[in-house]
Amino acid sequence: MYGSIAFAGVGEAAVGPDRVRTAQDLAVEAALAAMADAGIGPRDIDGVITASPAGDPHFMFSSLVTEALNIPARINTAIQDAGASPCMGVLYAARAIAAGEAHTVLVCESDSRGARFKGDKIQAMRAARPWTDDYEDPFGLTVPGKYALIAQRWMHRHGGRPEDLAAVGVAAREHARRQPHAPKRDPLTVEAILASQPIASPLRALDCCPVADWGGAVIVTTLERARDMRQPAVRLIGGGEGHGPYHLNENDDLPPGAARQSAEAAFGIAGVKPSDIDTAQVFDAFSIAALIAMEELGFCERGQSGRLFADGHTALGGSIPTNTTGGMMTWGNAHIIVLPEAVRQVRGDAGINQVQGAKLALAHGIGGPMSLSCTLILGK
Repeated sequence: MYGSIAFAGVGEAAVGPDRVRTAQDLAVEAALAAMADAGIGPRDIDGVITASPAGDPHFMFSSLVTEALNIPARINTAIQDAGASPCMGVLYAARAIAAGEAHTVLVCESDSRGARFKGDKIQAMRAARPWTDDYEDPFGLTVPGKYALIAQRWMHRHGGRPEDLAAVGVAAREHARRQPHAPKRDPLTVEAILASQPIASPLRALDCCPVADWGGAVIVTTLERARDMRQPAVRLIGGGEGHGPYHLNENDDLPPGAARQSAEAAFGIAGVKPSDIDTAQVFDAFSIAALIAMEELGFCERGQSGRLFADGHTALGGSIPTNTTGGMMTWGNAHIIVLPEAVRQVRGDAGINQVQGAKLALAHGIGGPMSLSCTLILGK
């Protein structure tokens, strides 16, 4: 399967604080942008996989998007893997194409959380979904709280400091500052992050991504078909998923092992090593998630990821340029942001933050409190 599947187009919706837009609107705009990028139309697509939005939920969201675009879908489903949903969607699309169930699949994610969640956004997000368990959520443990517990364990084990967490936000902002359309471009310092509002110790407000609207899409197809489309084909050469318990109290240790499982599977299939990767686009909805991702994906030893960010290794020109858009720490909880950027980096058209000579890119997503993970490796 791998090597014969390719990305043919990518696109994003234009977002901003000026108006409320539905998740469907954002998905359709991103999908049309991805189709235009590939040089195809809705009738050239026969599969749709969407993430399920939380701020603007719908029981059959993928059917809404398929209907709006008038796509003759042979496969059509929405998945609920939280931050791993877009990468998982690509993996499932690739498997469907390899099985002959579809030939060209639209994978998209969108939500209108920023516009719809007012006031205390953490509590608003909790109220937007039903309880999923009897042991943690009903007693007030929020998603930032879960990542805070993971951060506490990481800091205890490795002697980590709040400055290590802050290094992630500073590095993300340096990438964002170079881009004229980034929503946050002011300089950011470690001191400013450490002085921001406490959310759940040790995480502070600037250790957490903003709550925002977003819409993104990618077109996945066969390598043969992609070669006849507008953009240079980018191959999917490896992919893997990892799974563990949803509840933190069901894990034998923290962090859960899902990210490492998914990375080992992806690298094994691709036949490459972490040192071969030219750029990484990783889940960074919280600073601790990015730190642990870099360790579990194999880019540094456990406990050393703070120095990886602080010493410039994740910057342009560093050993592993990471989250070159500014990531979720800049753009909000747009989990799909890793995919269009990874594709563009390999194509060589990522603009001012292009990694020179990039041939291999990694895209990564996490769902829940690091309870599931998906890793994809892309190549020319």
